[in-house]
Amino acid sequence: AVVSTQSGHYGRDNTMGKRANVDTTKLRESVWYFTQQLLGVYFTDFDYGLVKSMLPDNFKDYISVTVLTPEKLQEDNFRFTGFTYSEKVHFSLIMMESRFQATFCYGLKALD
Repeated sequence: AVVSTQSGHYGRDNTMGKRANVDTTKLRESVWYFTQQLLGVYFTDFDYGLVKSMLPDNFKDYISVTVLTPEKLQEDNFRFTGFTYSEKVHFSLIMMESRFQATFCYGLKALD
């Protein structure tokens, strides 16, 4: 389980956009693991088919730009629909935590 996407209170209000009582665990995990995948970190116990089913192409594009080339982010990248602004910020935090973990692991491996 991914501790970083499940800790704290943010993102755990069981809403997604205008829908209530939604379990967002798989969506948050998909964002986490897709971010790790972009950085070359793969997990054998995660079903990457979930990423394909949970994340629309424009959302994956947003994640890719945010994680790999954040300096190229533009307003158009935030136009994917279905989520509130606070949810988009939440996803950005998940991406940045996941990116930090991946780069930190690479740093530790370099010291080995």
